[in-house]
Amino acid sequence: MAERYDVITIGRAGIDLYSLDLYAPLEEAVRFARYVGGSAANIAVGAARLGLRSALITRVSDDELGEYIVRQLSRMGVDARFIKKDPEGKVGIVFAEIIPGRDGRFIFYREKASDLLLRIEDIPSEAVESAGAVVITGTGLSAEPSRSANYYALELARRGGSRAVLNLDWRPSLWRNIGEAERLKYYRKAMEIANIMIGNRSEYEAATGKTDLEEALKTARDINSEALLVATLGREGSIALTSKGEVVRAKPYIVNHLKGLGAGDGFIAGLLYGLLKGWDLYRSLRFGNAVGAIVVTRHSCSEAMPTYDETMEFIEINGGF
Repeated sequence: MAERYDVITIGRAGIDLYSLDLYAPLEEAVRFARYVGGSAANIAVGAARLGLRSALITRVSDDELGEYIVRQLSRMGVDARFIKKDPEGKVGIVFAEIIPGRDGRFIFYREKASDLLLRIEDIPSEAVESAGAVVITGTGLSAEPSRSANYYALELARRGGSRAVLNLDWRPSLWRNIGEAERLKYYRKAMEIANIMIGNRSEYEAATGKTDLEEALKTARDINSEALLVATLGREGSIALTSKGEVVRAKPYIVNHLKGLGAGDGFIAGLLYGLLKGWDLYRSLRFGNAVGAIVVTRHSCSEAMPTYDETMEFIEINGGF
């Protein structure tokens, strides 16, 4: 019998190099701090920090950087047994400027990215089918064999009664060689399978081909009438649309942010915590908002993820749920 995980994430685990020269533009920054990054890795760490049993499924390079990722994730409480080392792939690297108070620029280096070499045979079927939630990312749909592996994992999750979560995760620079029609087709198939979709305005628009959030959400609903649709709205908080037509809005926690990176990943970890614990949708959204707000006040993404106690203290200090 496979061990049961609360959350399994699939996809990007790379190296974040974040500038230590605050306010300096990227071309002038000299000093950088190294962290484990990537949406799937960040969410897995976020879930683990909150007290959930989490695991990551991905491939990393078979070198010192790949080993660093495995060791750091294990140190932060993520089960790394499903991470495979690939001698042909390279872990992605992100350079980011840190401009306190606004979103800084960042650059991806992802030539032959190891996480996109993930294969169907890398997916542990028993673990995925029995998990509380399985999270795939939009980036994982941008290339084969990763795309097929992600579809397979979503289908296993649905079959096993898990929450099959599509993190829309739109990064334009990672889809450069794919036209809009293809992109929409790939997203649509995942949207048809998922029973939870999560993204911000630009991510919903990219996944549906619309230029307005309201229209994008309507299109997502037309594609999948049963899914829970969740949108993060930055300083407007978050919103969820249920299959029964209910609309739940959760106001944000306003903070002085150091950087914008990681907010969405923290939100997803917090939201899933609430849903897995049986909380109502509003409380779960607010908890996700709180986790995301904490992350943007700290320098890293993965290591910025707060514990449950830190999050509850933050919520109490900032007016409660």
